[in-house]
This record gives sequence, structure tokens and C-alpha cells, in this order.
Amino acid sequence: MFKIIQPEQTEQWDAFVSAHPRGSIFHTRAMVRTFRHTRGYEPLAIAAVDDAGQIRALLVAARIQTLPGWASQFASRSVFFAEPICDSTDDGQAALKQLLQYHDQEVGRRTLFAEVRAQWAPDAEQHVLETQEYQFQEYLNYLVPLTSDTDTLWNNLQKSCRQKIRRSLRRGVEVRLETDANAVDRLYGLLKISYGRSRVPLADVSLFQAAWRELRQGQVQIRTVYHDGRAVAAGIVLIDHRVMYAWYGGAERVKGIAPFDCLTWSEIEAAAEQGLTLYDFGGAGWPDENYGPREFKAKFGGRLVQYGRYRRVYSPWRVAAAKTAYSAARGILSPSTSSQ
Repeated sequence: MFKIIQPEQTEQWDAFVSAHPRGSIFHTRAMVRTFRHTRGYEPLAIAAVDDAGQIRALLVAARIQTLPGWASQFASRSVFFAEPICDSTDDGQAALKQLLQYHDQEVGRRTLFAEVRAQWAPDAEQHVLETQEYQFQEYLNYLVPLTSDTDTLWNNLQKSCRQKIRRSLRRGVEVRLETDANAVDRLYGLLKISYGRSRVPLADVSLFQAAWRELRQGQVQIRTVYHDGRAVAAGIVLIDHRVMYAWYGGAERVKGIAPFDCLTWSEIEAAAEQGLTLYDFGGAGWPDENYGPREFKAKFGGRLVQYGRYRRVYSPWRVAAAKTAYSAARGILSPSTSSQ
């Protein structure tokens, strides 16, 4: 048996994350603090340590609740924004198994399901997840390797995408890296427009406020696209020592320009110039669904991967009921579109 601890109980937490080949910003103490300060989020961050006090496995999940009170049991899920990590030994896998059991006991009775959003190809953690009834599901993503110079990355974009960006820049589009205190408000206003148009629930503004406050300079960046002096698109990225993650983005629809194409290229270019190795689009949908964002992301010269997701359903009947209710409620749960 291993001792289970929280981030505040060890000085090793971030060092273990940084040294692990699959460690990411989503495992860090700063990200745990971000989730703690987010309305509707309840993080569970735990590590398993051996008798010598060394971390052998670690996970970070967040129980996300979109409806209050009794209805929360039909509108809550536990999300691992990156797979749990462990050392490569048998003891490491045993430690991870113990962490998953602890997680499931903590959230299972009040959560529809748990979902692990894998960032890497399946490895040792897949076996442990599957022994704990987490089922692998096919899910796509686009990754842009940044091993080439920016000229090569530019030429890897689809021709039509390059043309749209050039035309937009000629027509006065400008992308700015934001530093002022109002950056989150501008971002969130544009997110509300995009998510409202798609009728998809949007995380509370406190998530972005907390990230802007808790993450170190260089770990979070907001870029805004301006046209005729007005903000028309914005995106927020997260950065660790090697990867830039496209986290959230939103845009107005403006005739004659392509603000989100400009924004995405600006992020990729900046990631390469910062010496990062990968730009991660953060998901491209289920293989059997028509997914507009996947078509957009395909334009940027990335590699289509299928690292999948792992899901454990705690209450099948509640999941079935929630699926039925979601179609009816998604317009209510999504941001208001009255500003469009």
C-alpha cells in the first residue's frame, strides 16, 4: 500500500511532473489552484508515495458540475485533462491503480462518469485504466510538430488557408499578445459569442481569471485579433516546457476576413519561435461524427492522431437520462446569443 497525499503535502510534486515524459501543465500545482478557484469545478489532485517518501504515481482530475442542487447528479463528470502518470515499474502501476480506486470511491456516487483525455499514445497507464473499468474510446486530435523553421511551417498550411491569412492582414487584421488586466474580459466576451452560436456550455469566467492569476508568466498567453479597432477573435493557450496547448478560442463572423485563421497561425508561429516542440490543438472530435472544428484544424499542416479517451460510467441509467436532457437543455446551458 502507498500513502496518498495532496500537492500541499510534498515539495516533489512539480519536480515529478517536470521530469516525467508525459507530465504536462495540467498536472501542476498551479493548474490545481486554477481549478480550485473555478466556479463549478472541484479538483481532486493526489499522488501515491512509497515508504521512502518518493512519488510513484500522480493524477489530477476535476469534477465539473453544470447544474446546481439535485440536478447535479445528471450534469456532472470527472475530467482528467491529461492522463494520470506513474513511473515505469510494477510498483508505479500498482500506485496508479490505488489512486484510481481512491478517485472512483470519492466521485463515483455523485458523478455520471469519469473521462481521461489522453495526450499521448497508449502506454503503461492504459492497462491500469482498463483494469479499473475505464474503457478506451477512439478520439482524434491534430498535433503540429515544431521541428521545422517558420517558413516551412507556413508552407505546410493549406494554400487556401495561407490566402485567407494574407488577405485578412492586407485588410487591416492585427493579432496582439495581450498583457493588460482586461484581456480575460475581452476573451470571455468572444468565447460567449462562439459557444452561444454553437449552443455548447462554456466554463465560467472564473476559470480564465484563475489561470491568468495562478499560472506563471509564460505559461498562459492570450491573443486578440483586431479589425478596424475592434476585437473580433481571441484565444488562450497554455504552455509547458515543450508544448503549446490551444485551450479556448472564440470569434465573431466578419465578412471578408478570417480572424481565427490569423489567430491560429500566430499561435503556431509563436510556439515555434519560443523553441517549443509541439502545438496541440486540444481535440478533433470522434471519428464517426461530422465535426466542423476538425475540418478547420486540418488546414494547418498538423498530424492527425488517435490517442483516444478513457471513460468509466458510474451510472448508466443516469447517463442515458442526461443524454436525452442535454439536447433539450443545451440552449439553456450555453451562453446567451443575444449579443450576436
